[in-house]
Amino acid sequence: MKPGVTMARWALLLSIQSANAVEMDKQTVESAKRFLATYLELTNKANINLLTLYRDSANITATVTTLDRATSERQLSGHQWKQLLRETWYNGQPSVEPIELHDVTIKRLGENNLEITAHRYAMRRCYWDNQYRVVIEKSAGGMYQIVSETLLIDHQNQCQRPDTTTIKQEIKIVPN
Repeated sequence: MKPGVTMARWALLLSIQSANAVEMDKQTVESAKRFLATYLELTNKANINLLTLYRDSANITATVTTLDRATSERQLSGHQWKQLLRETWYNGQPSVEPIELHDVTIKRLGENNLEITAHRYAMRRCYWDNQYRVVIEKSAGGMYQIVSETLLIDHQNQCQRPDTTTIKQEIKIVPN
């Protein structure tokens, strides 16, 4: 595993807000942490196995901001979302990009449902999604899957370029 992925994984696990975790039993908290670690690892490695984490019946709400700054909201089923992601993987341009999750909160919604909210940072295009929300549900087999996800996708690269490309060092040239 790459050092950056490992660091992001541990940062996520350590940043989960303990106040909300206290309301749940330890096994539920650990299961949620494992799910998030798997989600991050598969996302950050652009691994197509990420698709198995989504139910076909999931509700995906993606707010998309295009390069010309037009914004639209798209509602997709889990099946449609997986199809879209699968197409980009097979044409060599995976839609997923490495992310970090900050200020993660886990909240129980029901017997088998957990809501996870976070500040999601897209590392390739340097933008924040401060309204990130995912709901996971435990299946009969005991594994969590995504049943709802709300995310922002911004196509404009917002990474700051340096003010100058001048290297501020003294360079000494020694004659032969």
